[in-house]
Amino acid sequence: MVACEVCVFVMLAQGMAVAELHPEDVCSDIAVSFLQAELSIKTRLPEELHLLPGTAQAFIQQRPEDTSAAFLIPQPSSYLGYRESGGMECGLNHSSDLYKPIPDVLAEHPGIDGYCYFEFHAPWMAYSSDPLDVDDYLVQGENARLSMRSTEAMCPNDPGFNNGPEVEVKYIGDDGNTITLLDLHEDCLHIGGDVKYCHALGWLGNQVDTSLMTDPEAWRALNEEECERLNQKYNFTDEEITLGKHIDDQAWIFSDDGLARNLALHGYHKCLLGHGAEEMAYCANLSCLLPDNLIGHGDTCD
Repeated sequence: MVACEVCVFVMLAQGMAVAELHPEDVCSDIAVSFLQAELSIKTRLPEELHLLPGTAQAFIQQRPEDTSAAFLIPQPSSYLGYRESGGMECGLNHSSDLYKPIPDVLAEHPGIDGYCYFEFHAPWMAYSSDPLDVDDYLVQGENARLSMRSTEAMCPNDPGFNNGPEVEVKYIGDDGNTITLLDLHEDCLHIGGDVKYCHALGWLGNQVDTSLMTDPEAWRALNEEECERLNQKYNFTDEEITLGKHIDDQAWIFSDDGLARNLALHGYHKCLLGHGAEEMAYCANLSCLLPDNLIGHGDTCD
């Protein structure tokens, strides 16, 4: 299993929060995208957190100001046990580093994986193994997409592949105007947030060269170029390239008012943490960009 984020769904409705965890799934970086989309309406922590059967019971609050239910996700150590990277235990409290630039933090701890180091504060970044262990990003991206779809809470009442309704997906472009995409078949609830995120990154199918996905070295090299492109385009500041900023942004960037810059920054954080290639593989497998800003899936993309 490659390093993967926790497949989590949190639903806020009528004062309740429901969380479901499937640690057996291979899910890459994707669960957080859906989680962020569903939590785009700012909320306070409900009085009760009702857990579905089988959900891990170990919950923490990462920072005093993190009152969203999104931060009451189980600690990875509660279901993955002890892990280490670069000689350091994963899941330790590194609060003093939250607002330091990610490259500076990792430079101070040579060999440490970014997810391992910060998973206490962003528990969807659950570290399980070296991201360089991925040997086929086509398989990894497909497994990530299927994992999301097979999780009932993320895809309730699955209508069958490409049987979902047409749905408009919106976010704010760099010029301040609304970008509107038309997803031809939005089968699952998580797809809308992920589509706008991946489109802003430029990582949907037909936006990147998916022929390289079976060549892991070539795909990682492409991702390095893509990550550098994002930084060259936006010239992200030291204040922006912190895990604290990653956490602070997620309450709003997946709404219709989310900004292209901040969506791109969110993905760039994954680049800095060492997991950009997996994120790009998920995006490329999830959907493709068709003429006239249409979003397709599967055979529609051929």
